[in-house]
Amino acid sequence: MKKPITWLLLIFLCVSCVFSVQLGRFGQGVDINGTLFKSFIPPIFVAPEYIPGINIPNSLFTTIIVDVVILLLAWAARRGMDLANTGKAPANWFANAWESFVDYLYRNYMVPTLGARAKTVVHIAVTAFVFILVSGMMEVIPGIESVGVLEAPHKGTGYCYVAASPKVGIITGIPAVSAEACKKTGALAVGPAEEEASLASDISMAEAGGTGAVVIPFMRRPTSDLSTTLAMALVAFVFIEIQGFRANGTHYLSAFFRFGELKKVKKGMMVGLISVIQFAVGFLELLSEFIRIISFSFRLFGNMFAGTVLVLVMAFLLPVVVPVAFLALEFAVAVIQAFVFMMLIVVFTSLAVSSHGGGDEHAEAAGH
Repeated sequence: MKKPITWLLLIFLCVSCVFSVQLGRFGQGVDINGTLFKSFIPPIFVAPEYIPGINIPNSLFTTIIVDVVILLLAWAARRGMDLANTGKAPANWFANAWESFVDYLYRNYMVPTLGARAKTVVHIAVTAFVFILVSGMMEVIPGIESVGVLEAPHKGTGYCYVAASPKVGIITGIPAVSAEACKKTGALAVGPAEEEASLASDISMAEAGGTGAVVIPFMRRPTSDLSTTLAMALVAFVFIEIQGFRANGTHYLSAFFRFGELKKVKKGMMVGLISVIQFAVGFLELLSEFIRIISFSFRLFGNMFAGTVLVLVMAFLLPVVVPVAFLALEFAVAVIQAFVFMMLIVVFTSLAVSSHGGGDEHAEAAGH
């Protein structure tokens, strides 16, 4: 059995090498109808780009689309649900799948951690899960970060482009060091200055000391923008603190401001030393509460932004077949990050309501 496996492995490696060599030629340039195209890595910006014309960040524009998609999914699920509690099964497969999904998360992850209080947390936890998941799935849509408006480069040199129509241009990947250099490749460096194409009125050789054009994408995955993840982190943080106060009242503050420990200072040197340490630990606990905002936002942003960069790089370096594997990986990462964010809300809420041991007696009331 070993020989067939060895031969299959060798054949696979040989085919892979040949395929890689063929793909590598795209990096050296491919002539298509007299125009030279070359693979390239587009400019990568941490901050979102503003869409010309509507003047809003492309991540915010995509967030609106994600919200609309979630509302449509919620409407589709609600249509088939038994809202009157008659005991009937869901009327359609989507409602059945949605109920099963939420019930699975609720019974297996929220109830064991939060008990009856899971009824209060399930709404925001599942909402965060769905938003992050749908946002992550936007990455697999073709053209989400490669279709947009051609603009003059903000810094440095842009790329030559060809005019597919009076209003549509395609970046060739050849640096537009000059108009003459672009013409030699069968492409253009400027639009309005030349009569053969007019793509955008602000693309000119003189702007920003650069030439050619770059793409400002219409859409960008929301969770790859720190503003979005920070907003989600703040909402989660406020929700967790509210639950802490609901469960423990003003006594919740005693975990951070341990003034009662100072009364033990006079009971002896060791007891006094421990009391001072406990008093200082309270401030560290308070600091850790605010550090959770960073934990929420930067963990999600870092993973999503890194995934976006990885997909962009692989798509432009090896544009055939290979990016599919990374898109599948990005989908898996979106599911994992959505689950992690949801569980952080659940776990941090559990810590907040039980940090003083007074949360259990209030949990049933809050659950209803």
